[in-house]
Amino acid sequence: MNHVRPLLPGLFLAAFCGVLFFPFLGQRDLTRSHEARAAQNAQMILDEGHWLVPRLFDRHIELQKPPLFYWVVAAFGWLGGGRVDVWAVRLPSALAALACVMFLYFLGVRSQRPRVGLLAGLILASSVHFTWLAQVGRIDMPLTLTITVALGASYLGRLEGRWFWHALGYTAVGLGMLLKGPIALVLPALVAGTVWIFERRFAWRSTTLWWGVPLSLMIAAPWYVWANWQTDNQLWEVFFWYHNVERGLGGAEALAAHPWWFYGPRLAVDLLPWSLAIPVALWWFACNPEARQDDGAHFGLIWPLAIVLFLSLMRFKRADYLLPAYPGLAIFLAVWAERWWTNRAPALWPQAGLAVVLVSCLTGWLAFNLLYLSSAEKAWPYRTIAEEIRGRTEKPVIFFRAESHVLAYHLGQPVTTVLEWENLEIWANRPFPVYIVMPENCAWEWQERLPTTALREVLRTSAYPGHARDRPLVVLRSLGTTAAGP
Repeated sequence: MNHVRPLLPGLFLAAFCGVLFFPFLGQRDLTRSHEARAAQNAQMILDEGHWLVPRLFDRHIELQKPPLFYWVVAAFGWLGGGRVDVWAVRLPSALAALACVMFLYFLGVRSQRPRVGLLAGLILASSVHFTWLAQVGRIDMPLTLTITVALGASYLGRLEGRWFWHALGYTAVGLGMLLKGPIALVLPALVAGTVWIFERRFAWRSTTLWWGVPLSLMIAAPWYVWANWQTDNQLWEVFFWYHNVERGLGGAEALAAHPWWFYGPRLAVDLLPWSLAIPVALWWFACNPEARQDDGAHFGLIWPLAIVLFLSLMRFKRADYLLPAYPGLAIFLAVWAERWWTNRAPALWPQAGLAVVLVSCLTGWLAFNLLYLSSAEKAWPYRTIAEEIRGRTEKPVIFFRAESHVLAYHLGQPVTTVLEWENLEIWANRPFPVYIVMPENCAWEWQERLPTTALREVLRTSAYPGHARDRPLVVLRSLGTTAAGP
């Protein structure tokens, strides 16, 4: 194939993603708990060198996720001068989204179907929830990249019969396990296993599993073994058991369960505008024998179905968890669109319709970022609250039974987390004024619980615009014995 021909569509696709994903990354502050948590972990890596087992500002060990995402954020923070800011937190997601889209295009070019690759990339990039998560510092987008590379490389390996592609896929799985744990292995295994069943490929010796799975484990397992030893088995108890087994099966009382059909409506909304075409594409696939023989359509349909069915069996569900299914669905829709487009050549209205949809997506996101997010950012209270507190004290700020990673990030070090009233009493009776952050329900109890302690209310987050999006918090100040303080 002429290498110049796929270059121009690839440049167009990259430019389209660039306009969608990158211009507004730094426009809004860190306003989400997972973003602030990543920023704290990464900043502690840079400040104190906690690379292998990251820590939050209160020095609690990070046991919710493996460290790879925090390593990447810390690397961008280091490149930015040592300060982890909004760009350092969100740029990994935007770059992962770009890489994911471009890999779909590469997959189409490599399999001699560049139009499918281009359409799949455009569909994925402009799907509303994918575009949004490209601008949010979550692990889900880098995880989606590793799963996309793993499944796409496996597809190319079967197509071309080259071990290199399989090795790339297993390497991606290993990196995914360092991003989010076993799910990075489970989801690709489900999709690949379903493909093998449909293709009746049951011979063990003909698979790459015997060397590929050890390759993935060789990348990820050393960190898990070392970290579990360093944390006295807490990694197993907190990360593996609580955040994987109990969250998945619904054993965690603090987490709400969702009905099995939760992902159906989410898919319809989050894949707009392209979800409107899914029923038509499925009808085409069901009624067209030639379509059912199309390897790309087959692969693209199995991919999201296997993931959606598995995730629907889990008790705890979240819309972002569905993200790894989107690239496969984009491939399926692109195969349908390619055949539909070809049957209508040389008509110009399909191209014109696609252009209208893409321009509408760009215009809509421009308006959303400039108008809605701009006003929402001004109403977010935590930076203002943190500046008020830090303007009064450089001593540790105590979080009592309150988890507000955004406020802790804006406060900066030192902060401390306390869970028991007797420990809070020790802090409140220090000779210097101590600022304490607690939920409103605890603020009603402190006089009864701490009868010998004098605290003065400083502020409530409920008094600030935008407070309704989070649990209300109260900031109190002890009087101290050496200074009255402001």
